[in-house]
Amino acid sequence: MAFDTLKKAGAPLHVSEILARIHSTFHVTVDRESLVSSLTKKIARGDRFLRTGKNTFALRPEAR
Repeated sequence: MAFDTLKKAGAPLHVSEILARIHSTFHVTVDRESLVSSLTKKIARGDRFLRTGKNTFALRPEAR
């Protein structure tokens, strides 16, 4: 859901905005700490996400 949200946005988003968009698009509530933890782990593994600022995430260029 975070991937789809960031892909649609086409720009970095703060975790609060990612959560709000996930809720409005998918009608589910995601725990903030779980999302940040998950994205941070994926970034450390070199997955398709980047951290562009404090609690702000984007997709790697090759993942867009």
